[in-house]
Amino acid sequence: MKLNKLFIFTFCFSLTALIAVTAQAADFSAGYLISDAEMNDYNAMDLSDIQRFLEKRNGTLENYITFDKEGNPKTAVQTFFETSRNWQINPKYLLVLVQKEQSLLDDTSPSQKQYDWATGYGVCDSCSMDDPNIQRFKGFYRQVNSAAAQTRYYMDNIKEFSFQPGKTYNIDGQTVTIKNTATAGLFNYTPHIHGNQLFWNLWNKYFGKSWPDGSLLQVEDSDQVYYIENGVKRLIASKAVFASRFNNSNILTVNQTDLDTYDDGAPIKYLNFSILQSTTTGEMYMIINDVKRRIVSNVVFKKLGFGDDDLVKVIDSELQLYKDGPDITEYTIYPTGTLLQDNKAKTADAGVYYVISGEKKPVLTKEILVANFPGMTVKKVSSVELDKYMTGSNVTLPDGSLVKIDPKALKVKTKEALAAASTVYVISHGKRLPIISGAVFKQMGYNSKSIKVVSEATLNTHDLGPLITGQQ
Repeated sequence: MKLNKLFIFTFCFSLTALIAVTAQAADFSAGYLISDAEMNDYNAMDLSDIQRFLEKRNGTLENYITFDKEGNPKTAVQTFFETSRNWQINPKYLLVLVQKEQSLLDDTSPSQKQYDWATGYGVCDSCSMDDPNIQRFKGFYRQVNSAAAQTRYYMDNIKEFSFQPGKTYNIDGQTVTIKNTATAGLFNYTPHIHGNQLFWNLWNKYFGKSWPDGSLLQVEDSDQVYYIENGVKRLIASKAVFASRFNNSNILTVNQTDLDTYDDGAPIKYLNFSILQSTTTGEMYMIINDVKRRIVSNVVFKKLGFGDDDLVKVIDSELQLYKDGPDITEYTIYPTGTLLQDNKAKTADAGVYYVISGEKKPVLTKEILVANFPGMTVKKVSSVELDKYMTGSNVTLPDGSLVKIDPKALKVKTKEALAAASTVYVISHGKRLPIISGAVFKQMGYNSKSIKVVSEATLNTHDLGPLITGQQ
């Protein structure tokens, strides 16, 4: 590999180019290994993420101590984190690199030489690790830092190197057209197909397909369903709990390997609007979408229509898993939610609000109303009554919903509008995330039968979110 002077440069990438190349990532292609966006995502993991990742591996890096260039002790975790931030390179890339070069993620008893030449930096295929000319790169910290710095230089100055994006090469007897800068950099670092296919295999093994928050995942022939939230998987404890919050049509069938890439989060054990009571203090809490709200007194508890049979006694450690919400008092209006409509509304689906805890959330279309509140009665009230409540954010389609719009129903049929109409979106955190291609749609396990055709008004209720490319 070539060694060059190094400097930091802020790298901007074209969304158009990203769309063009990311769609080709479903199967191994020597010309496209990972996206430029992924290589540049230096915020992909924080210190605790890296620590958890290493703890799940069989290797020894979770406890390994090295020394930086000034002789200060650093853990391997700090090394990956600091160098990735310093050089704005994805820490996932550096983790995969030390496995590709020295098997350090899985080797239970690595030699000192494996640590000292962790990323293979400065060592050509025919070189000796004992060569005096490369000893300045020896040591775990120097290896990881040098690899990150060199990769940053590739990303910013790729035209200085042998392999460049957009050009075609004969590599190991194969014709390879390199699609993007990250792939060109990987070939400049390791100029043969076998090593880069190993990198690609490891990348997908450790950081495979990534589903957006709100997805429901299930391994084939298993009864267990998991809810993806904040990058972890949460087991849904029972069918009753599932029915209180989720929809069967949104379950995706995945393989065990993909499911195992997610850390375990706290299980979802209780029905929505369950009343949990501390066995220590006797305090009562209503659980609403993973937020616990303290019921201030027994009088309020009974006023809500609950009785002792509705209480679920739990230990305090279970209660600590939930975020705290505002207390429920005798002045809390509609703590479990209701649908209200302005009685002057001109149509049956206009002027509808979901009111919960004194806040009214606009329900802008009938499609959103039906998707969120099937069978729930809408009560007509005066505008004076509605004015009592603070207006909150719009109600959106449930997370995990697959939607698209009907091109025939477009009001303005521009080329851009027709292109957008052919896009399928997944709803996550109230945003619409476009799926980049049909290949990714299939790769992620989505089912075309689950796609709901919605109006432009319903789609536009959701802000546009990031692309779903099939990878983390």
